[in-house]
Amino acid sequence: MRPPTFTMVTGFFSCLVIICLIFPVAAIVAPEVVSAPDQATGTLHIDGSPVGMEIMLDGRVAGQVADSGVLVIDNIPVGLHDVMASFPGYESQEVQVNVPGGLAAEVRIDLATQATGSIDISSTPTNVQIFVDDLYKGITPAVIEVPAGSYIVLLRLSGYQDWSAQVDVNGGETTVLSGTLLPTSGAPVPTASSGPSFMMTMLIIVSGCIFAALCCQKGRR
Repeated sequence: MRPPTFTMVTGFFSCLVIICLIFPVAAIVAPEVVSAPDQATGTLHIDGSPVGMEIMLDGRVAGQVADSGVLVIDNIPVGLHDVMASFPGYESQEVQVNVPGGLAAEVRIDLATQATGSIDISSTPTNVQIFVDDLYKGITPAVIEVPAGSYIVLLRLSGYQDWSAQVDVNGGETTVLSGTLLPTSGAPVPTASSGPSFMMTMLIIVSGCIFAALCCQKGRR
């Protein structure tokens, strides 16, 4: 067996020195990396009214405000975010919130009641079905209350062509709308009754007189 040379001994001690230097440094740095807090996300606290309003974060549904009046959203990336709140019968509201890293951002949203107006709908002929944005609302004539906005009103009756129109409704105002439906091809068009004929009327009158005379004769006997 050949005895170790000076080069081999030197190389061994060099490796040993390097190992002794690396392990203490790794032991010091590693705990710092593991225990470092995550500063890339934050938390958003949303409170307000009405209870149950839907919250959308950056165009996606994030949840609803609970009975406590607060919705907590965790693990939100740091930075600016768009928050929209909506609820039926209320005006939607959108705000922009800056979420800091490792902290909680708070925002309050109180929705205002949506203004309402009405549509006064009549038609020729009458007793026509009314649909507002594809929802059945009754028959003409009718006054229908709706939130302010734009709507498609459809009138429908068997044997007639559908009639539709777009109408804009302002809060606190009544919009008047009247539609005339045209018969479909080959459908009978109802006409006003001309009433009983002259001969029929005279026959009824004579029959009544005869009946009255007979009753009088029986009374005298």
